[in-house]
Amino acid sequence: MNRLINPLMAASVVLLASACAKLERIEVSPAKVELAEAGQAVTLSARGLTEDGKPVEKAQFEFVTSDAQVATVDATGKVTAVKSGSASITVKSGEKSASAPVEVVIPSAIVIKGAPFTLTGIGSQATVEAEVQDDASRPVKDAKLEYAAADANVVEVSGNQLVAKGVGTASVTATSGKLKQAFDVTVKLPDVDTVAFETVPATLKVGESASLAVVAKATDGAAIQGVSFTFTTSDEKVATVDATGKVTAVKAGAVTIKAEGGSKAAETKLTIKKK
Repeated sequence: MNRLINPLMAASVVLLASACAKLERIEVSPAKVELAEAGQAVTLSARGLTEDGKPVEKAQFEFVTSDAQVATVDATGKVTAVKSGSASITVKSGEKSASAPVEVVIPSAIVIKGAPFTLTGIGSQATVEAEVQDDASRPVKDAKLEYAAADANVVEVSGNQLVAKGVGTASVTATSGKLKQAFDVTVKLPDVDTVAFETVPATLKVGESASLAVVAKATDGAAIQGVSFTFTTSDEKVATVDATGKVTAVKAGAVTIKAEGGSKAAETKLTIKKK
């Protein structure tokens, strides 16, 4: 009979000891909560431990938030994001407590510095400086940004570099997750200081054609790409010229070809000889 009773008594002693174990510290998991959307939730789990790290059975816990405007917490330890900011959830059991920091970062806007952009000269470039901010106007660390141009003929985007491709205005959109922010990029040409003919044949025979090359230069002497020219002839009976600068000899004589671009003009004379 004693052999049957002793094991039962031993088990009762163990259960009683566990029930009477003193809670010395509280362990909270996860140790830190990070939330990225309003309404997103994470449930904290807590357990009481004795001084030597053994679990305390049936420990009761109370959860309290330091800032309900940032994150709320219910009786079960469910933490819910409200708006961007920092808070702390305190877990209590009797006189003991522990806490878990809560960081709420809700991406809210993409801020483009220096927009809108103006690029002067084909091939000119600009670097876009932008950041994603949360709804507390704090920068969101490690937020990825991508850019796309609505018209690649005006501006080309490579990473965060803008490259001017043609005169005009195009919209560029920055995207980060669900966020989008558009800004305008205008490409214009530098002011033309001079216009000059580069290649002019000494003479043309009746029936022959030649294409005249014209260059526009800025005040620093650099050639300006993308300038459009209009061409005129002083005498179409001697030689004609089309919109591209192609001259065709009609009859013997002398003629002046004029090129205009960027409010500047240049002239060159041609001698037309008989065949």
